[in-house]
Amino acid sequence: MRHQAMLLPGSVLPADLAYGALVDALGDDVRACAKDLEIYATDEPPVDYGLETEIEAVLTAADAAGFERFHLVGYSGGGAISAALVARHPERVLSLALLEPAWVGNAGMTAPERDVWASFERIRELSDREMMERFVRAQLAPGVDPPPPAPGPEPPWMAKRPAGIRKLTAACP
Repeated sequence: MRHQAMLLPGSVLPADLAYGALVDALGDDVRACAKDLEIYATDEPPVDYGLETEIEAVLTAADAAGFERFHLVGYSGGGAISAALVARHPERVLSLALLEPAWVGNAGMTAPERDVWASFERIRELSDREMMERFVRAQLAPGVDPPPPAPGPEPPWMAKRPAGIRKLTAACP
């Protein structure tokens, strides 16, 4: 029996860039679907966007792939979505792997975690360019410099990221 897996990326990289090498390495024993976040399916995030938007899109993609039950992997923003999906539809998920989930609920949130979310609220108010720079820096330990930008023009998918990150982070807490 082949394993079936849904793979959700974080809020920055598209699914194929985040998981392409992993899907290749898994081989024939795993049927993996690396699914882009629904927030990026259109040019602008939906006005009524929320975690439920992502959950329904994952379930729709799983159904289209023929996955009645599946293993679920979520990184960062995809981890927050994955945790919410399991909370609402545990019967669909065989196992859950969370890699640095951006959020897993407010219950038991520590003061430092609340401070991080407060900083994200402030970061959302910045211009797109400054917001992206501050968003990346907020993910790094003090004293760690972000990697230099890749040479050449910015990839086209990057244009959707500021609006998407604003909506996704607002949908979590």
